[in-house]
Formats: sequence, structure tokens, C-alpha cells
Amino acid sequence: MPDSRALPATPEEPLVAAKAASPGVPPVWRAPRPRHRLGVPMSWSLPWSLPRSRQRRLALLIGAVAVPALALAVTAFWLTLRVARQVETESGRYNAYLAEMVIEAFDRELVDEVRGALGPAEIAARDGEDTEAIRRALASRVRLFEAPQFVPLQELEGYSLVTVDGQLLIYGEDPSGQREHPFAAMLLDGPDGVAVGAGGWWFNPRSFLAEHLRAVVVDRLPGNTRMYGGLESTRHLAISVTDQVGHELAHVREASSDRTARTARTEPMRGPFEGYAVRVSATPTSPVAFANRLVSIEMAFIGLLTLVLLGATFVGARYIVRQIELVNTKTSFVSNVTHELKTPIAVIKLASETLELGRYQTDAERDKFLRTITRESDRLAQLVDNILDFSRLEAGQRTVQLAPLDMREVVNGAMDSFRLRLEDGGFRYDVVLPDVLPQVLGDSRALQHCLLNLLDNAVKYSRDRREVRVALNAGEGMVRLAVSDHGIGIPAEDQDRIFDKFARVETGLVHTVKGAGLGLSLVQMLVRAHHGRVEVASAPGEGSTFTILLPVWDGGRGAIGERS
Repeated sequence: MPDSRALPATPEEPLVAAKAASPGVPPVWRAPRPRHRLGVPMSWSLPWSLPRSRQRRLALLIGAVAVPALALAVTAFWLTLRVARQVETESGRYNAYLAEMVIEAFDRELVDEVRGALGPAEIAARDGEDTEAIRRALASRVRLFEAPQFVPLQELEGYSLVTVDGQLLIYGEDPSGQREHPFAAMLLDGPDGVAVGAGGWWFNPRSFLAEHLRAVVVDRLPGNTRMYGGLESTRHLAISVTDQVGHELAHVREASSDRTARTARTEPMRGPFEGYAVRVSATPTSPVAFANRLVSIEMAFIGLLTLVLLGATFVGARYIVRQIELVNTKTSFVSNVTHELKTPIAVIKLASETLELGRYQTDAERDKFLRTITRESDRLAQLVDNILDFSRLEAGQRTVQLAPLDMREVVNGAMDSFRLRLEDGGFRYDVVLPDVLPQVLGDSRALQHCLLNLLDNAVKYSRDRREVRVALNAGEGMVRLAVSDHGIGIPAEDQDRIFDKFARVETGLVHTVKGAGLGLSLVQMLVRAHHGRVEVASAPGEGSTFTILLPVWDGGRGAIGERS
């Protein structure tokens, strides 16, 4: 008694099981709906396989969309990069300007320090005190510097002068070479208002720069009325002082990443700070850093938009090519089907007229015409069945009645129907059936239809060596039904697409055989509805072997075997 339990649908083939009306009724399986539209395989065909006129039109359409899109993208990239470069250039100019302002601020800081410490020495000089008294007055402020020094006016030869905000600063190195640090001093006036010499100190510029950088940046720069931008312009800039070998002595604020390093500027210091340098660079919150992030986002957006436009162009071109192929496929299908219908109809009509008019001499000739009518009627019926089954499978209306089945009965039934055509075609056929064969769950009519399609292909594509072999065997949980011929064979590059709907190999001698391109596609869909698969082994000029593999039914428990 057939098992009425529904077999589980596999993930690859989402079959829908109809509920049994009563116990004992075999399960009914609906064929899967197609995964592509209009029966056209979802495969990309090469545009250059189209006629030249359509190639030109397609190229014109693609160019009309892709070229402006690429032109706009390139222009947008160029303008964005140009704006970003201009922002970096202006930022670099301001950083160089600010570095100069910091250098001037250090000069004023040194002048103010020296001027503030010279108070006692100036009093002593105006009172007409001697040189030793002036040196003792300078020594009273030595805590601010390293060592005091008074140089009479007639001994100032060899020292340098610089004017800072109208005040004269005297600096220079120790002529004797005993001191490694420079000397910074200012003129001292005597009782008559005439300069008597320069008073100052030897000082360490390294320590001075490190200790006074924050005061210069935070206090002195904002108070400079001549500085462009004021305090707000310095809040997003990192300022540092480096020594002769580039080592940082001190800094105010942390610099940004390497993305804004192109805007950093380093300016050398002058006067008593010669050999040192001031470096100004952007911080992570600076406008140039924000502009760089904005440019990156804009570039990514432009690139994404360009990819979307090009992708839309590609999809549109692919859709157009597919529609053109669909039109060509429909035209070819109608032409092939018309030819396939007209040929048996013409043969049947001719044979019927011959019989009707009595244009035969013997009973053997009469039987021959009757056999011809029968053969061509079967051929016509098979073609119509193929088209109807294909249409129903496309619409998801074809059902497969699964029941325990002996595949030997399927083979015998199909061979009884096809034997006449094999004999009339002069074919030598061989049927190999084992004595014992496990059952499968299947639909006898559907599986016979599959076998008839494979036999029909074997007959159509055979040439000189007219031999067909049908073999059944079982193993590894599968029943195998193989149909072999010695026909023209199938190239390896075409074996993957021969199961596509309307697909026909147009090389070699295949194009001389008319067909609708539905047989193998129908075979594959029906075999998949049985949870099986179809395999092909073929070589051009040597023939082909199509094998249907169906899972063994395990005696009523509903198992369908292991699928690979």
C-alpha cells in the first residue's frame, strides 16, 4: 500500500505538497515555479553576439549615460581636490605667518625681561657710578639669567644689534669662547644722557624658549593688535619650539595626524635665538582638519554615486540585451515549433492521402504507411506534450503523483512506445534491466516522458552509427537510468547550458536538427520534482550519455535517499 506521508521538500527545490484527501492516496507534488522570468535563463550574454546595428545602438545608449557620468565624476573630483588644495595652501600661509609672529613675540619677551631686570643698573649708571658698581647692580638680578656682564661703549665691537618695538637689543657670543650661551644686553645711559655701555646677562636660550612658550602663545600673542585673526585663529593650532637638531623643546596643544602635515610650517628664529625654530601645525579641531574630513566624505560620496550610475547603466544594458535575446528566442522558438509541427502533419497528410487514394500495391506497403502515420502521430503528440508540460511547469500547475514505482516498468512502457520509431530509423537498440531493482517514489507518466525525451534526442542527433543503449542499475542509495548514443556529442563548454530553457547548441551539425529547446529543460525539472538529478557525459564525435539519478524508496518509510 503506498505511503501517504508527504516527503520533505529540499532547500534547493521548494516543492509544495498537496494534502491527501484520504488515507492511502499517494502524495501529490507540485513542480517548482521557475526562478527566472519569461522562461529566459538568468545569464549574461556577450553584447558583441548581437547584430552590428544593435551593437551600435547599445554602445550609443551606454555611452550616452556612462560618458556624462564619468565626466561629471572626474570634474567633481578635480574641483573637490582643487578646493582642498587651496584650503591647505591658505592654511600653510597662515601657519607661516603665525610662526613669524611667535618669533617676534619671543624677541619682545626677551627685551621685556632684560629691560625689567636692568632697573638697578640703570640707576647706578645715571648716578655716575663706576663699572664695578654697575656690575654689582646687574648681579642683583642674576637669578633670572646665568651671569651679569657690562661692556663699556668703546668695547662693543663684534656684537650684533636688533630693534624690537623701538628698543635696541644687543646680543652676541663670548669672544673668548668661554661661554657657550649668547649674551643679551641693552644700553645704559650716564648722568648726561649719553650711553656709557651695555648691561646684560649671559642666558640659556633653550631654557628661555621652553619656559616662556606658553606665556608667549597664551598671553602675548592675543594682546598683539597687529596680529591677523586674533585669539580665535590660534586656538586650533599647535605651536612648538625645536632646537638645532629638530628636537622639540616645548609645545602648546597637540598636533593633528599626518593628513594635515602638509599645512605645517617651520620658521627659523633670529637674533639671540638663532639656530632654533618655531613650528606651527593644525590640531584635530582645526578648520583644515575638518575640511580634509569633509573632502574625504565628499570624495567617497562622488565615487559611490558614480558606481551607482555605472551600475545602473550596466543593469540597463544587461536588461536591454536580455530583452533582445528574449525576442530572438521567441522568434526562434516559434520558427522551430512551427517546423516541428508542420513536418509530422505533412507526413501524416501525405500517408493518409496515399491510403485514401489506394496508391499502394501490397498490404506491406499499406502497413508501412499506417506505421508512418502512427510514428508521426506519436512524435506530434510528444511535441505537444512537451509544450503543454513546459507551460504548466512554468505556471506551477503541473503536479507529480508520487507512488512506489519499479523503474523497469517505466523503461518497458517507454520502449514499447518508442520501438517503432527506432526500428523505422534503422537503429540498433539495447535495453539492460537488472533482475532485482529497488523501488523509487515517482510518477510513471512523468518519468516515461523524461525517458522519451532522452530517446528522441538520441535519435535526432545520431548520424552514421545508429546505436542506442538504455541501462538501469542501482547503488549508493540511488537508481540510475542511463541513455547512451553514438551521436555527434556535446562540447564541454555547452554542457552546462543545455538544460536551460530554449537553449540549443548551434555548432557542428546540431543546427541542422530542428527542435524547440524544451526537452532537456523539461527532463531536469521533472527529475528535480522527484528529488533527483540529471548528469551528462559527452564528447564531440563520440556520443552522449544522459543519466537520471533517483533516490531509492526504503520500503515505505518515506526516505528518499541521500542527495549529493
